[in-house]
Amino acid sequence: MTTEAVQQEIERLRNPDILQLEQVKRFSTWLDDRRKLGQPGRAVGNTGLGKTSAAIFYTFRNRASNQPHQSPTVPVLYLEIRGGSCSPILLFELILKTLKHKATGGNENQLRKRAWDKLRQCKVEVLIIDESHRLQFKSLPDVTDLHKELGILPILIGTSSRLDTLLSKDEQVASRFACYFNFEELAGNNFRKTVKIWEQEILRLPEPSNMATNDDIITLLQEKTSGQLRLLDQILRNAAIKALESGVKKIDKALLDSIEGDYSLVAS
Repeated sequence: MTTEAVQQEIERLRNPDILQLEQVKRFSTWLDDRRKLGQPGRAVGNTGLGKTSAAIFYTFRNRASNQPHQSPTVPVLYLEIRGGSCSPILLFELILKTLKHKATGGNENQLRKRAWDKLRQCKVEVLIIDESHRLQFKSLPDVTDLHKELGILPILIGTSSRLDTLLSKDEQVASRFACYFNFEELAGNNFRKTVKIWEQEILRLPEPSNMATNDDIITLLQEKTSGQLRLLDQILRNAAIKALESGVKKIDKALLDSIEGDYSLVAS
């Protein structure tokens, strides 16, 4: 490969990809069922298991459509809560900002009314709230009111322990989100299958590495990732970039061992 071609491949590997893994497909089916039944739900799992990627994929699959001189139709609205705590005001501001509403200032009641009006105008059917364990407890009634008053289906996404702890503070709220989808850690044949998919569809090196059939490599990757999809993605991309920079056409165990630094989860 020429130097320019190598650099292009490295830049490609630095850009995120969302693949239709089996768990992503099952999550999409689960969301479709929630819409048919009109039942809110929650998607839970430890960090790094692909919850956000799966939610973004579903949102893209149900992306907004635009018509001249009208508000866009947004069947699925995806929000990601940032920061340590999300009050009702911050939640309404995020909804308005995501729907590109120009006026995002005002008090809580003004923002609530404005957000509700905008959600109606955009015909939002599903509201996916990622990192929802960051919601303040007093924001939960506003989330449930979206379902009761507007017929919008709220789907909460968060880490198992923190989101369940938040919901458990109010049994009525908890009962509304009793239906859940559990994101599982990669293990066994599923881990091997995912490594194979990553090699073929993400890394795409000049020569096959056949990592999924190499027991030593699989054992090494399992130890380094603890079944986390995010860590697996980081390690394999890192290895592929190092291979390209070194003029190597595939990944072997020696190359994986030579990656500077290491990957491990911080003990809780």
